[in-house]
Amino acid sequence: MADDLLRRAAERAAERPFFLAATLLPYARAEGLDDAALAARLGCAPEALSRLLLCRQPRPEPGAFRDDVERIAAAFGLAAPHLANVLRQARALATIAEAEESAWLAAARDREPPVSDE
Repeated sequence: MADDLLRRAAERAAERPFFLAATLLPYARAEGLDDAALAARLGCAPEALSRLLLCRQPRPEPGAFRDDVERIAAAFGLAAPHLANVLRQARALATIAEAEESAWLAAARDREPPVSDE
């Protein structure tokens, strides 16, 4: 029961950039990973995944990012360099997806016929 509540909270947290869920759940979908596979990719126990997803995102500044990743990794028994790499991959995929979406929107806008004054 508690695991289900944590998982639902993680799903809702994915809508807020503050949480790791906002980075890791779209990454998992893009990679075709279910929860067990995402946990394995991260190196954490499947039952810890929801709690991990509810952690705050590491701050983007170089020193702060490393410190935050190390704290998260220590709290969940993860390898910090591995967690950092997965987070960087996830952010790169998100950036590519955003760029593709912008390109699609621009292309759709450019295809619209001009409005006539008649």
